[in-house]
Amino acid sequence: MFTLTNVGAIAGGDAFLLVTPGKTALLDSGFSFCAEQMLDNIGEELGRRSLDYVLLTHSHYDHASGSVYCRRRWPQVQVIGSAHTGLVLTKESARRLMRQLNDSAGGEQGVTEYEDLLSELKIDLVVSDGDIIDLGSMKLRVLELPGHTRCSIGFYAEKEKLLLGCETIGVPAGTGLVMPCCLVSYADSLQAIERVAKLDIQFLLLPHIGLLQGDACQQFLVDANYWLVETRRRVREANAAGKSEADLIQLFKDLFYTELIRQNQPEKAFDLNASYIIPQMLKDA
Repeated sequence: MFTLTNVGAIAGGDAFLLVTPGKTALLDSGFSFCAEQMLDNIGEELGRRSLDYVLLTHSHYDHASGSVYCRRRWPQVQVIGSAHTGLVLTKESARRLMRQLNDSAGGEQGVTEYEDLLSELKIDLVVSDGDIIDLGSMKLRVLELPGHTRCSIGFYAEKEKLLLGCETIGVPAGTGLVMPCCLVSYADSLQAIERVAKLDIQFLLLPHIGLLQGDACQQFLVDANYWLVETRRRVREANAAGKSEADLIQLFKDLFYTELIRQNQPEKAFDLNASYIIPQMLKDA
């Protein structure tokens, strides 16, 4: 028995509260600039219960920034992530970029001042593939799923047939349309999709979207596989025809910067991601 509730403060800063009879965990943690609202949302759901874990799928600003604010509200909480996530969060260059992107996203929401705690970011418990996180009645197995980032991970509860996914397997951009998110590796992203497609999944949580159930889970993975392969084909075809890198980025943007994506990702962040994705599409798999 479990519940999953989106407690994120705004679209794009989504964070999902997983509650079991024994433990509570937050999947990802949203932005810095609106973290206090997220904490209030969590508190309303938990009542007198405490937050036990924050599970970070990867180190990006819209997933990891709020974790340090959770520690301020619930000092005993353990922030869980991969070893590479822990390494990234210690780098001042990464924190500087996270600040810039938080400021940009906050500015789009009319927020110009907020408490910056990013210098305190850290992982409390490093996990790797196959590790088990004990949530009492639920056991989560860590799945390393690189491709979006080197540090991307997911979490699978076999008994509940629940996968807490990550962006490596793609992000819905419309009906049947799944945006590839292979910032560091096309081949790893394809392998990750194929890996999770072999699991028995009846519940699939997508970080920026929410919970899919039943046949919709496998259909999403079929669509994710198709659009990853098809986008690479289109990009390579356009490149062979002499299109510039800017043209290829625009091709990607025309395909995937839909209204659904706009609701969840600021344009500046989308453009930055696209500038990493296109070179991966051009590499030999």
